[in-house]
Amino acid sequence: MRTKDVRVGETYRCEVPYRRYRPETMGDSWWPLSWLRGTYFPLSVVDVDTAARTAHGLVMRASTRVTVHLTEDQAQETGLPPGGGYQVSGMLLDAEGEPVELPRIGTLTVPLRWLHPVDMPVSTSHHDASVRQIP
Repeated sequence: MRTKDVRVGETYRCEVPYRRYRPETMGDSWWPLSWLRGTYFPLSVVDVDTAARTAHGLVMRASTRVTVHLTEDQAQETGLPPGGGYQVSGMLLDAEGEPVELPRIGTLTVPLRWLHPVDMPVSTSHHDASVRQIP
């Protein structure tokens, strides 16, 4: 899209092309975008950098992965040395042992040219990123 057409607060379909990205050209978003080549997903724009012609946006996804930070009391009860700032990471399961998906918000910065109105037809070369549970 053109810079003047992108509005903060609006949601667009982001289509990531099939090419590699380097940290110096895509900033902190290069790693998740490298996993998203050839996909599309909704991106809610929170900021537009007109000079760099990029949009910073929010992406919602589902994940079974959780991280819990232990309190000092919990760490002490498990026999861990004090002052460690411990956390436990893993998969959240329900009572039957099935994975539970929780919503997660992530941020990405993408070139404005990757954004399209959500009502436009999707490029046939791209597939829905929600199938891969990324970004």
